[in-house]
Amino acid sequence: MKKIIVLILFVQFAYSLFSQHENIERHFTSYKLYNLPYVDDTYDKDTLIDSFFLYLPQQKYSIHPLGLPNLGTAFYPSLFSEKQTHDYWFLNNYIPYIRQHDDIVYFDTQKPLTLFKFAGGGKGQEYVRFLHTQNISPTFNFVFNYDIINSDGYYQYSKTKINAISLATAYTKRKYQSHFNFIFNKINNLENGGLSDIDKYLNSSYAAGTYATNLFQAQNTVSQLGFQYNQEFGFGKYDVDTIVQGKDTSLNKSFNSKFSIIHDLKADRYFRIYQDKPSAYYPNTYFNLENTFDSSAYKVLDNNLLLNFNIAPKGKIEEFKVLAGVKSYLYNYDIDTLESYLYFSNYAIGNLILETEKSYLNFEADYCFIGTDIEDFGVYGEYVLDIGESISWQSILDYSSRNPDIFIYYYSSNHYTWDYDYLKSQVFSANTNLEFENIKLSTGINTNLLQNYIVFNQESMPVQVAKLNFIADAWLAKRFDFGKFHWLSKLSYQYIQDKSRILLPDFVAYSSIYFQSPMFKKAMILQLGFDVKYFSKTYLYAYNPALSVFYLQTDSKYGNYPNMAFNISVLIKRLRGFVRLSNFNSLMMSKNYFVSHKMPDNPFAFNFGISWEFYD
Repeated sequence: MKKIIVLILFVQFAYSLFSQHENIERHFTSYKLYNLPYVDDTYDKDTLIDSFFLYLPQQKYSIHPLGLPNLGTAFYPSLFSEKQTHDYWFLNNYIPYIRQHDDIVYFDTQKPLTLFKFAGGGKGQEYVRFLHTQNISPTFNFVFNYDIINSDGYYQYSKTKINAISLATAYTKRKYQSHFNFIFNKINNLENGGLSDIDKYLNSSYAAGTYATNLFQAQNTVSQLGFQYNQEFGFGKYDVDTIVQGKDTSLNKSFNSKFSIIHDLKADRYFRIYQDKPSAYYPNTYFNLENTFDSSAYKVLDNNLLLNFNIAPKGKIEEFKVLAGVKSYLYNYDIDTLESYLYFSNYAIGNLILETEKSYLNFEADYCFIGTDIEDFGVYGEYVLDIGESISWQSILDYSSRNPDIFIYYYSSNHYTWDYDYLKSQVFSANTNLEFENIKLSTGINTNLLQNYIVFNQESMPVQVAKLNFIADAWLAKRFDFGKFHWLSKLSYQYIQDKSRILLPDFVAYSSIYFQSPMFKKAMILQLGFDVKYFSKTYLYAYNPALSVFYLQTDSKYGNYPNMAFNISVLIKRLRGFVRLSNFNSLMMSKNYFVSHKMPDNPFAFNFGISWEFYD
């Protein structure tokens, strides 16, 4: 695979460099869907080379991801405010690698678009993305997206293989719109449980793959198969305008809808299998002393019916929508050592969207009025304001009171079993940030207040913490430009009231210094420099492969290590490429570059990648 990629890179580089330079044109619009379509810029940024060399998927979510270092393995963010959750508990630490219904990007293309990305390096690392989209007719589009992750890992018994596939279609007429997506995710990880002798690792200089690990036959498989179908039918009338251009006239028909009905249906099936040979690594073995084969399944049917009221714009109001309806959530969980159970909850849901020329307000609420999760509720509000031409302000408030995940209540496996009755967990978040575009400065504060939240203790057992815990981080990001030299930095300070329950660092920093210049009569843009990431010394979580969770430990502190990399990036028309020497300072410094308990970050490595976008 890598030889083919390298050949493509050099052929395309030579062709593009000596061809006539042209401006980058976009022949598509893209959007996502959450009840209603909204503009998305995921692929509009595919002509930028700033930070293109940050190729790991988890680096799109966290300034400094922690956890397991291998491509495609479990991770957690270094800042609590960056944390995300998944409907299926066992996928909470794998979100960047998989497809999700609400993250599917839909297109409207003037020309067929194909996007090919590759990133890789030593130890068999391969991250491939292939996307193709085109309009079959002016009203019907389809998009196919396929991600592949393969890695042997720098440390023993840490192989990864992930396949994430999505197929989506969009049919958009004036009165009727429908969106469909099908997703398939499959994660296969060989888990090593961390290094077994940390002192030997720190006091010797052998190759990373020679150090003994705690596990060598532990296999983790998580899979999802699902689809979403969203349809909207509008009621209203057509407005006809006559357009005169010279001697020609034409009719412009527009559909003015005051009211529409939205139906959204999601159906998903998840399963997980964990296999190993029982050993002293786990304190208990309950069912089988020879082989562990833990399996669990989770099936979900999420059915939503909404009425959408489009209130006519008036004065400075450009858009005013009110959505109200019901949500039926049916789920079934199945564990091989327990009986299968079926649960059903009904929610009242609402959404208000108000937009003016300079501001945007989105308010959402849901309340479970009958069923298993009765009295669960959540409210969410987002406000965005343009202050002048170059200053923008965004604030988000989010409060929820919900039952913990069903697998937190009941679970049974060869190494762990529990049956608890928990109170509802409360989470309140308030985030605000300011961006000063003209001086390339942004800053913000994220606050979180937790009560009755769940952590996994030092025995890897779930515990509910009743005491309030306040967590906040303040951050500042600034870019300095000195001609062709640039310096981009982001610094975050994090306060955690109860550090015995949340193991995250106080300081997290990232900085990138680089030189950028056009070359070959502006046919190519070259960027070269280095970047460094850092977090202060603290206790880090340990990882439990049998449960796919990070749990508390107070044996060792880690951090205070500047992880540096040297980068070269190029942009030639629609081709981007990078070469990266990761963690090069590990050749000269101590080996204290851990990202979780007993699990070092990857050592010095050579990485490279390309992104190639083309039409027709």
